[in-house]
Amino acid sequence: MMFVNVLSIVYLVILLGSALFYAGLVLRMFLAMGRLQKGSDITQPPPSVSVLVSARNEEANLTALLDSLLAQDYKGKWDVWIADDRSEDSTPEILSSYARKFPEKVHVLTIQDIPPNTSPKKHAITKLVQASAGDLLLLTDADCKLLPTWISGMVQEFVPGINFVAGHSYLELSEPAKPLLYMQAVETMSYRIAGTAGLALHLPLTSTGNNIAYRRSFFQSVNGFKNVSHIQSGDDDLLMQKAASNPHSMAYCIAPETFVTTKGKETFSELWEQRKRWASKTIYYTPRTIRVLAGIFTFFLCLTIAPFAFILNLNLMWPVLFTFILKVLVDILLFRRGLQVFKQEKLLKWFVPVELLHAPFTVFAVLFGVLGKFKWKN
Repeated sequence: MMFVNVLSIVYLVILLGSALFYAGLVLRMFLAMGRLQKGSDITQPPPSVSVLVSARNEEANLTALLDSLLAQDYKGKWDVWIADDRSEDSTPEILSSYARKFPEKVHVLTIQDIPPNTSPKKHAITKLVQASAGDLLLLTDADCKLLPTWISGMVQEFVPGINFVAGHSYLELSEPAKPLLYMQAVETMSYRIAGTAGLALHLPLTSTGNNIAYRRSFFQSVNGFKNVSHIQSGDDDLLMQKAASNPHSMAYCIAPETFVTTKGKETFSELWEQRKRWASKTIYYTPRTIRVLAGIFTFFLCLTIAPFAFILNLNLMWPVLFTFILKVLVDILLFRRGLQVFKQEKLLKWFVPVELLHAPFTVFAVLFGVLGKFKWKN
């Protein structure tokens, strides 16, 4: 009986402590989101830009991507570099066709093999950086669609002192969409909001590889993906973590003209593999970021194992209920502000279903991801 009481007290202390930590962090993020501003750099002449894309078996997406890239309105010098990463479909033919039609804008780099113990995408990006010449490097994915103002808007974020810009992307939803896509859109948006607020607090948490930009000089100064090239995921936020020694050199772009649309996962299995892959790289973040994420994970873990805690002591139900309600309140406060910033208010009605699954889904994704239990393409 005494052992059960001790366990109950330990659980209660950890639950309440981590809940207060989480609520405090989310409230700070809420305040930080209210201070966000668009970039306003007007450097003359405008810097040169190279858009980098890694593509593997993307025949279904490349035409839409390339057409949206070729429609860019940027007045400075810019071009597109795409790596054909051992594709086995008609990707090479599509890329060759565009390169022939637009030789000044579209350049193709063919990758035939990958060095041992190296992430294919990081290898492709490294090769693209070496082949291109732009002062600013903008990166997106083959399954994305871009507004004509994408390059122009992202470039404006590079005011003096800024080396890394995290852009915003959201899931393309055609009405009516499957509930899984709506819930996935809410969860994805929560990551984007957390990443935005984190950078506003000078705390690099997350970014997305389908819309990021950085100075070539920054990539070279941190030796690119050196020391993290073996990690399958993380061509975006692991590079961002390398800038953490100077967190004031990073910014998150909230300009609507730079928002990128991407496709969601059609099945839960695909979504589950993606989320595990995203979680797998968190152990390689900076110590400060890991401490913050560990605090969040501890709170989510306490909520996830709550049913087992009730078996020990049914009275624990009330503090668990209190902390869960606290989580819902601070989460919806931050989420609503984020939806306003990113013009996605229509997602609010899906908040409650996702919130109910948020903690356990995150806990299991982290556990499986850190253990390397995920698949990525073939």
